[in-house]
Amino acid sequence: MYNRLIVKSFSVLCICLFALYITLPNFFDNKLFISKKRINLGLDLKGGASLLLNIDLDFYFKEKLSMLANEIKETLLTKNIESNVQNSVITLNSIDDYKKASVLINAINPNLELNRKDSSILISYKPHYKNSLISEVAAESINNVQRRLDKLGTKEVSVQKQGQNKILVQVPGVEDTKQIKSLLGKTAKLAFHLANTNIAKVQDIDHETTVMLKDSLGNSYPIFRKTEIGGDSLVNASVRFGNLGKPTVHFKFDSIASKRFAKITKENVGKPFAIVLDNTVLTVPTIREPILNGEGEISGNFTEKQASELAILLKSGALPAPLKIIEEKNIGPSLGEESIKAGEMAATISIIAVALFIIITYGKLGVLASVALFSNVVLILSILTLLEATLTLPGIAGIALTVGMAVDANVLIFERTREEIKSGKRVERAIEEGFKNAIKTILDSNITTLIAAGIMFIIGSGAIRGFSVTLSIGILCSMFSAITVTKLLIELCMNPKELAL
Repeated sequence: MYNRLIVKSFSVLCICLFALYITLPNFFDNKLFISKKRINLGLDLKGGASLLLNIDLDFYFKEKLSMLANEIKETLLTKNIESNVQNSVITLNSIDDYKKASVLINAINPNLELNRKDSSILISYKPHYKNSLISEVAAESINNVQRRLDKLGTKEVSVQKQGQNKILVQVPGVEDTKQIKSLLGKTAKLAFHLANTNIAKVQDIDHETTVMLKDSLGNSYPIFRKTEIGGDSLVNASVRFGNLGKPTVHFKFDSIASKRFAKITKENVGKPFAIVLDNTVLTVPTIREPILNGEGEISGNFTEKQASELAILLKSGALPAPLKIIEEKNIGPSLGEESIKAGEMAATISIIAVALFIIITYGKLGVLASVALFSNVVLILSILTLLEATLTLPGIAGIALTVGMAVDANVLIFERTREEIKSGKRVERAIEEGFKNAIKTILDSNITTLIAAGIMFIIGSGAIRGFSVTLSIGILCSMFSAITVTKLLIELCMNPKELAL
């Protein structure tokens, strides 16, 4: 019993001291703190950066129609209709094939408008369909930007649509927007292509099938235009360290692409296989053996930061269209110093009031519960620090509210313990029974709240997901402080005779 208490005390002390060490850099700037992580302050507390982005719809439609025109050309060829493609213009070899070709094109996509000029057909989208595509592109771009900048929703990044083709991004607590621009400036369109090894001279390139692409060092490679596997087939991307500790990006395909990847690597052993991001060659490894598990690595002259950024981009998916920053500015706190101080004062007073209430009601037990509540606050702040979450004024109030909710668990435990003592049980036994019986009720109430938080995280986005994460952290920390820390303090500090009173 005594040894178990020592181990438990040491474990809890280590957890609390570590949490305190992680939390203190938010309040003190000292070289003793190794961790550089901080809780960020929200737009209402510190201000931040505001970026207005323009969705390049011209590029989007040009590329989409060009791909569609190539698809139409292949379909026409199956019906013995020969044609040439230049962007979104299909030129028929025989003008007599127009009627037959137009029927086939409408069958491929009935939302196309066909404008004839001699033997050429200019394809474009009908206005109502084009508007629906614009809405889809805007919605997808907003979701993608949100995922890139704030996957968990804890940083309180605001991403809103402005007009038809603009997005307003507000990032709290950020003054240097260099990394944000880097994340937003890339479409992150990843593609896997076979390299054309039959090219002896640049002049020999068949531009219909092959394109010359460069890597970051300026080296050129002849790459087949055909995309063997698209980046949208990735299910995960993460940073790993390969030979000599160099960072690489490990990726995994979904089940369908994994089978496709296995087939390609089986049929092309010994041939180069290019991995291309935004028309820039990342690497051109040689396929040494069939890869059957649907996994691979992207290696290059990456720094750890560059590899991490690439993994974020790949996991968030490709932007449907390039984003261009057309306006950038820093914004100040919307509430002002007086409101911030008032909010902090209100949160402090509420925490003190809760502590005084429980001390007056339960005496020494209340003092121990207040110590446990302090550890609860430190634990919440430490986890928010590790997540580098963004704290807003409502967030400060939320922490105070979490402390108030944590008192409920202590009250349940203390009342059940008193009931056990009144029934005639020994004090040590009453503590065990009181905690044991109260835990059932505490778990029931908190698990239902966690389920609700989980649903909010899955269905919601942005601030809603952030709230669900913060709520879950608060619940788990309050359960730990009430069930583990409070019980330990009672076992260590309370005299059974005093507790019996």
